[in-house]
Amino acid sequence: MRCDIALLVDAEAVDRRKNGLYVPDRSSVEAYLLAELRSQGLRVTALPFVAGVDATIAELRALKPRLVFNLTECVDGDRSMDASIAGLLDLLKIPYTGSGPGGLRLARDKALSKHIAADLGVAVPRYFVIPPTGPIRNPRVPYPLIIKPQFGDGSDEVRVNSLVKNERELLQRVRMLRKRVHAPLICEEFIEGRDLYVALLGNKPDVMPAVELFIGRRGPGAPTFASYKLKNDGAYRSRWRIRWRVAKISGNLRRDIETVSSAIFHALEQRDYGRIDYRLTPDGRLVFLEANANPDLHPHAMGNNQCFAGVAWGDALRRIVNEALSRARSKKHNKNK
Repeated sequence: MRCDIALLVDAEAVDRRKNGLYVPDRSSVEAYLLAELRSQGLRVTALPFVAGVDATIAELRALKPRLVFNLTECVDGDRSMDASIAGLLDLLKIPYTGSGPGGLRLARDKALSKHIAADLGVAVPRYFVIPPTGPIRNPRVPYPLIIKPQFGDGSDEVRVNSLVKNERELLQRVRMLRKRVHAPLICEEFIEGRDLYVALLGNKPDVMPAVELFIGRRGPGAPTFASYKLKNDGAYRSRWRIRWRVAKISGNLRRDIETVSSAIFHALEQRDYGRIDYRLTPDGRLVFLEANANPDLHPHAMGNNQCFAGVAWGDALRRIVNEALSRARSKKHNKNK
């Protein structure tokens, strides 16, 4: 039976019921999106992307959706496969939300995205890349450094000890990561300052107000950057009174953020929506850290309705769907000329 939207999700995010329908976990982003899109009068069917591919292709062809809302992030736990999923949808000629394969790859590569941002005249941390094997050398980038996988996502492997203050700690951390991560590591200059998260919506795009990570409690052991634990451990956030709030910044800085964020969004070939992360130094310098082509769309991401600050969550989803459908219509029109 044909549907308006196939909500394509990671295989681990849904269970299959006896009636054959896939149902996501109750409080998951998949469940929230499914309910919200249906409340907008759309016929929506959840569908997992499975590693075998053939089963997913068969179900997509049976559903014949007008659009795929692409919520996938990985295949069998491999987050680097997100671009391959988008590539498959392109081959099947099924319109979908979000960035294409090129945009997903550019945003995921923390080194290349910094290089592109720097070419735009945007400040970026000094950095170097260490390969999965071989010598561990710092080409005179000043300490402290943050070490993380070059192609990681969601603060994967970002821990308290990811911040290294000298060569000895650098060697220890890299050797430890090499046992778990068989991929290049990026070592970047640690920038003191405020963490700002800037969501973008649409393809012009509209730049949302910057959201700031706020740490309400200080003292020994207080977090100084957004680690995996900070993002995923509610008790840890409560202990340090961590929350996200719309940043209090000057009008000039707000306009700079809008200009810079839009330029980065286009340069990294992003589509429909995204998020760009910055550090704002004490002297007011805006430093690009990374881009996220498929940020968390949960309505409570970064606090209640903060993922798209200033826009109602349901309206943001409607905008994402409409942008993707408009792109599909335009592509079809140009093809028929």
